[in-house]
Amino acid sequence: MIRQGGAIVAIMIIGSAMGCGSGANMPTALRAGRGVYGDRCSSCHGNSGQGGVGPSLADVRETWPECDDQQAWIALGSVNWKAERGPTYGADDTPVTKVMPGHAETLSPEEIAQVAAFERVEYGGGDAAAELAACGLSAD
Repeated sequence: MIRQGGAIVAIMIIGSAMGCGSGANMPTALRAGRGVYGDRCSSCHGNSGQGGVGPSLADVRETWPECDDQQAWIALGSVNWKAERGPTYGADDTPVTKVMPGHAETLSPEEIAQVAAFERVEYGGGDAAAELAACGLSAD
């Protein structure tokens, strides 16, 4: 509240991402993916996908045009990716130079799909329904 000309005026500030950030209107699979991201990914990729030890996720859909490939990367991690798929990753054949842990042993295939979809929507700007479908999930 502030005073303006002797009157008390209440000011409300509404964020542009009110529905998305709060999870109020977010599909169940994306809410679950947000939880996985917070628990497993944010320490390297940043709490807002801005990057840190790991790269920013702003270009995640350009790096991984196919959600299946992104899910494989999350499952395998950099060491197993190099062993199974080669020394580069993503659509632009980025050399694998950092260590990304593999999550196949600690996350279910559904959790991997959920976090991939969440990253593609929240940080990559993808359409929720399209990304959920591309990652093999329902939009409930």
